[in-house]
Amino acid sequence: MTGDPGRLGSMTAVERAIALRHVEAFRAVPIEQLARVAAVAREETRVEGDVLFREGEPPGALFVILEGRVGLERGGERFGHAGAGEALGTWSLFEDEPRRATARIEQDARVLVLEREDFYEVLADHVELTRSLVQHLVRRLMELTGLAGEET
Repeated sequence: MTGDPGRLGSMTAVERAIALRHVEAFRAVPIEQLARVAAVAREETRVEGDVLFREGEPPGALFVILEGRVGLERGGERFGHAGAGEALGTWSLFEDEPRRATARIEQDARVLVLEREDFYEVLADHVELTRSLVQHLVRRLMELTGLAGEET
């Protein structure tokens, strides 16, 4: 049995923006800019057994788990799970590499879905959002590589 991906959820645009704040890439984006991204995200209800994405598939949507539980598998072996407030597929918005895992609903769930193409359309129309994202990603990369605070 599959969920109803077309079902409109009861979340307001502000609630969708707040849910997107859980995504590392969006944490430093001003809320008014994030609201533009939230406007193209949709809420879906998924049931146990549904697959959000499969290992090896092309990149696609980002999923923020609002309720429920999602199991993660690689090579047919379970290696973890995600629950409320966690995001799956963040980097598929930015890179062209195939999915590195399979995400399967383990407990009926509500998810916020942001399709890659919709995300790119918002970025193309709002340069300030693109700038905020790039600045945040560069800062984060510098922190991870130990270059934060150094002059370039």
